[in-house]
Amino acid sequence: MPKMNLTDLNRRQVFKAFAIVPFTLLAAALLLQHFAGHKPCPLCILQREGFLLVGMIAVAAAIHNPGRRAALAYLGAMLLAVLAGMGTAMRHLWVIHHPMFDCGFDVIEEVVNGMFVAKLLPQIFLASGECAHQLDPIYGLSVPTWSLTWYVILFAAAVFFIFKWSTASAARAARAV
Repeated sequence: MPKMNLTDLNRRQVFKAFAIVPFTLLAAALLLQHFAGHKPCPLCILQREGFLLVGMIAVAAAIHNPGRRAALAYLGAMLLAVLAGMGTAMRHLWVIHHPMFDCGFDVIEEVVNGMFVAKLLPQIFLASGECAHQLDPIYGLSVPTWSLTWYVILFAAAVFFIFKWSTASAARAARAV
């Protein structure tokens, strides 16, 4: 039986994998919220929304099963969502280490709780905690650190497939000449 490696995956499989990661992380966040009693702060909610956006783009791409150019466009959109999530996670870590700059009950919370998704699914996207509140670490890392770690992994994977799919077509074009 031939051995399959990472470069043998088709685009639909790649986008399915990209969808599984953020939706699994959202499920873990909901478990922490509803069963462990962790109240999400506005920055936590923005990170969740970033994961939701990455997952929705990946699901749309998996359903569409795009060609090379469209797949690169989907990956570019995912990269933008990942970068926004990374920025939010980094800001959250900064707030944790500088608690006098807590986002607390201020404009950020009002904006986050006023968003459409917070009104549509308040049990998932309604902010009620304080950003500087330190939760118990999970395997030695805080929740925002885990979030940043997964955003970095998604970023690296998206960049990998952008280079893989753009160079593969360039190599095919060079062989055709």
